[in-house]
Amino acid sequence: MSLTLVWLFIVSIGLSYGQEAPKVAPFAPLIKPKLSGKTSLSCQSSSGTSPLYVTWIKDGTVLQDSSFVRIQSSNDPSMLIIDSITSSHSGNYTCKMSNRFGHDSYTTELVVEGPPNWIEKPRDIKSHHGETIKVNCLVSGFPISRIQWKRLQGATWTNIDNRLMINIKQSNDKLIISNASRSANGKYGCAASNGINPDLWSEFDVTIEVPAEFKEKNVAVSAKKGNLLELTCSADGDQPVTIKWFKDSTPIDKVDPSRYSITDAPNKEGTKSIMTVSSADVKDDGLYHCFAENSFGKDERKIRVTIIEPPPAPTNFAVQQVWSRTVSVSWSRPPESKTSILSYLIRYWKVSSTGVNDRLNEVNISSSLTLYFIKDLEPGSSYESTIIAINEVGLGVPSAKISFSTGEEEPTGAPVDLVVVSRGPTTARLAWRSPPKNTWNGKLIGFYVGYRLFDDYKTPHSFRTVYVGESNSSHHEFFLTSLLKGTKYSIIVKSYNSAGTGPESQEVTVETLAGDVPSSPRLFVSTATIDSITLGYSLPSNAANKQIQNLDLHFKEGDDSSWREMDFFVDSKEIGEYTLSALNPDTVYTVYLTASNENGVSDPSPIIKTRTSRSQRDNFANFGSIFDPAGNGQFGDYRDFVSILSIIIAVAIIIIVIVFAFVYVRKAQLEAETKPNFEFALASQTGTLALNKSIPNFGTERRFHDSDNTKPLMHGTMTLDHGNQYPVSYSNLPTESRHSKLVDPSHIYDFPR
Repeated sequence: MSLTLVWLFIVSIGLSYGQEAPKVAPFAPLIKPKLSGKTSLSCQSSSGTSPLYVTWIKDGTVLQDSSFVRIQSSNDPSMLIIDSITSSHSGNYTCKMSNRFGHDSYTTELVVEGPPNWIEKPRDIKSHHGETIKVNCLVSGFPISRIQWKRLQGATWTNIDNRLMINIKQSNDKLIISNASRSANGKYGCAASNGINPDLWSEFDVTIEVPAEFKEKNVAVSAKKGNLLELTCSADGDQPVTIKWFKDSTPIDKVDPSRYSITDAPNKEGTKSIMTVSSADVKDDGLYHCFAENSFGKDERKIRVTIIEPPPAPTNFAVQQVWSRTVSVSWSRPPESKTSILSYLIRYWKVSSTGVNDRLNEVNISSSLTLYFIKDLEPGSSYESTIIAINEVGLGVPSAKISFSTGEEEPTGAPVDLVVVSRGPTTARLAWRSPPKNTWNGKLIGFYVGYRLFDDYKTPHSFRTVYVGESNSSHHEFFLTSLLKGTKYSIIVKSYNSAGTGPESQEVTVETLAGDVPSSPRLFVSTATIDSITLGYSLPSNAANKQIQNLDLHFKEGDDSSWREMDFFVDSKEIGEYTLSALNPDTVYTVYLTASNENGVSDPSPIIKTRTSRSQRDNFANFGSIFDPAGNGQFGDYRDFVSILSIIIAVAIIIIVIVFAFVYVRKAQLEAETKPNFEFALASQTGTLALNKSIPNFGTERRFHDSDNTKPLMHGTMTLDHGNQYPVSYSNLPTESRHSKLVDPSHIYDFPR
């Protein structure tokens, strides 16, 4: 205690006489450094008790006198002299001054502009798979150099991008490859540049040594008895990689060489070895080993093989109860197999009316269940189902198949594409399509056609029933009769089945005719060629016909069931011609004509049948047979001459018959012009007369001028479309408006049968 007090007393006396730690005065290089020039740094104290000792430090390293740096005096003051400056002299210089009372230091930066110089070059790297690799590329010089790491891809050096190379990261002077794999093998380069030439470049190689290794060490395999048993061992590693097989610690080649077949396939990743048994047996049960080895290491893989059979089929699979969208099924567990049942697989599928099965549905059931509810079925549909037990091998034998039909529900879809067109003062023609079939929820029995006055919203629709029976057609047509003249109606359609009625279609409006439609036009054949028929027509002179807007020519070829239609405008002429072109030779065509005004469509003209001419090739196709080819085109013997004479007589008879037939047909055409219209009304109801269906255009050649220019002239052959015969969807159907107060009571569309 006394000694401590004495020491404190002596220190206090020393301080009272001005003894203190040093203080270094700030300093800087005397001149701006230049390459190969000379500079110096001077360090002295601003205060402090002598003696003072000086130490010079550069970037954390103590400096000594050398051929590049000289230190004059290690006491206060001290000077550091650099005789020949290089870029490597750039850095932080510190002067540290100390005495027995303490120490102080001051640091200044010496910046020398010059090209980069190597501090540490990257070197070739060899590493093991999975390790982390760090490579330095250190340079000096000012300005500070930018380091760019590159990799040789083929014959091109490409920059290393941290965003694209997940395991390769780079900082300015360090390259890091984490979890190194075979993909990191290759040649790399380091480029340093600070804008002052010359730049630095150094190349190095990275080699990753990959030992033999199995990614999966242990695996269990089950195989059905009698099936192919195939065991695979894939070892990664640098070549050569060898693989050896053992069964229960005994080499395979000593167990049964004729039973086991081994195939080795080296690849760029390593070696894949496959051992096969053509027909697995219980004696193939056991533990198999794969041993892989290369120059850098070795590894082992174990395979546990179990030979089992699939489970037998569950028994007593039956339907317990059926609803419209759900069915309950039950079954009994199968007899126990070598392995326990893991689950059950119920398969069920819809059977269409054509006997074609729909998509297969599968549901996996717990092995503890023997009753299950199959849900989300379609109402009014037929299904079949079976159940399969599953063990660790896989699927067993399916059970006996069962069949069931779900109950019906009301249709959930509405009829679509409803189109309503007025066909007379008291008649409207409806056309629509069935709802989508997946919304029927059973079998459609028919449709309800509802109608009411358009502005009478308080009155419910009146309905008429359209029974479809066994028809499979999705297109439907109905003539709504006994309507009021010149009245606007609201029309809807609903489908129904045995369970009830579905939703109604979108409402469509129609207005019955309130005025006269044109009289029936007259039609006759002018000429017929091989591929065309020219038709003449005339229009009766009356008030209604003066308002005719266009004519519609209806025709069909041979025994076709559908009519084709071609419409054209009338340019105030009562007589004209129209030519159907691009027809087939020697073919019967049936035609009739209707006229339209703002009130509707007229009754049809008389139906005419005519035939195109035969081609000359057909007429004389058989004539060559009467010549003797050996006779250079001369007639053959007497029998050939008789044949020729017979043909000539037959041709003469045909010509006479044609002349008489032409006269008779012409007379019949004149008589048909006055034929009563009720015959065509009957034809329209029996399906032999097309009632203004919307049919695509057909190529024609017109014989008159279209003064309105509202439709282009059409020539040549156009494509015939036998697809949709119904008009556009009701959502695009404009509402018709009729204003005339006159009506022809004998119009055939008012009296459909």
